[in-house]
This record gives sequence, C-alpha cells and structure tokens, in this order.
Amino acid sequence: MNLGDSLTQQALTTGMRVTPSAAPPGITRLAITLPDGSIQHFERATAGHSNDWRATDFESAGGGCAFNEPITSQWGRGLDAFAPVTAC
Repeated sequence: MNLGDSLTQQALTTGMRVTPSAAPPGITRLAITLPDGSIQHFERATAGHSNDWRATDFESAGGGCAFNEPITSQWGRGLDAFAPVTAC
C-alpha cells in the first residue's frame, strides 16, 4: 500500500467528520478530522475521478506536513462518497 492510500485508510476508518474545505476554482477539497483533532486534507480536480485524489496537507496542534501523495481508485471511491456534487 502506498503512502497516499495509508493516509486515506486511516482518515476514512477513524475520521470523525468530513467537510469540504476552501479550494481554488475547479478543485474539490475534503478535510477529514481525526480523533485527536488533527485534520488530513485530500483534493482532486472537480471533474476528476476516484483515481485522481491526492493526500495533501496534514494539520495538527503540534505542527503539520505538506503531502502530495497519489491515492488509488480503491480508496478514492471512499472519498468520492463525501465529495460535494456539482451541477453539470
């Protein structure tokens, strides 16, 4: 399993809240709050598919990390379930 999938698995299986977060036009961004209060962000192009997700910023009280890790479609489908639906 790659790093992006590992981050996604942890966020989807232990996360307590999923919210869309601010992103530039054409980008869908999700923020998943973990049990310790830290937040893992994920993003893809709004017109993208489940294999276009990437694990991005991680925020915590002790600091954070900037990621740009690809996510396979297996875990991307889980993120798709929380992505806001946009009108065509």
